[in-house]
Amino acid sequence: MRKLVAIVLSIAAIAGGALLYQQLAPHSASPMSAAAPAVNFVTLDGKTLSLASLRGHWVLINFWASWCAPCIDELPNLVRAQDEYGGLGLKIIGPALDEAAQVQPMLTRFKINYPVTADFAGGDLAMRAFGNDKGALPFTVLIDPDGFIVERHLGGMSGEQLETLLQRHLGAH
Repeated sequence: MRKLVAIVLSIAAIAGGALLYQQLAPHSASPMSAAAPAVNFVTLDGKTLSLASLRGHWVLINFWASWCAPCIDELPNLVRAQDEYGGLGLKIIGPALDEAAQVQPMLTRFKINYPVTADFAGGDLAMRAFGNDKGALPFTVLIDPDGFIVERHLGGMSGEQLETLLQRHLGAH
């Protein structure tokens, strides 16, 4: 009887783990054709940045937080991507689901070269408008120059993954 209970519990644990992995594992969505929602961000320096004002550019929105280890791992790659792909029209925005006091030191530490926000409630609403109903971080969205979502990625991206994504859509740098 104990063996049967152990087997049943093992099967339940494996099934539960597989379901949890499917729900939380990093993944990319196939290309989208949905228009990006009309959202505005208020940067740390108090300027309003509307997504509509960036029409004509590729826009990469990376939702992150200072307490999120995979988010911090991505920051150097995002800085590099802005340097390398900015000439091809890439604009990166970094809405942090965090407090400004925690985000501000990150700007200097990582030499962040793109607009960053620190508004947990506003960032969370924007993230959900882009389809992340789990609230998990990091979450990255790529929008084409016509304002359509072409890719969404939930979870951390390596430098190679980010490079592949940008080359696929923007071409060589």
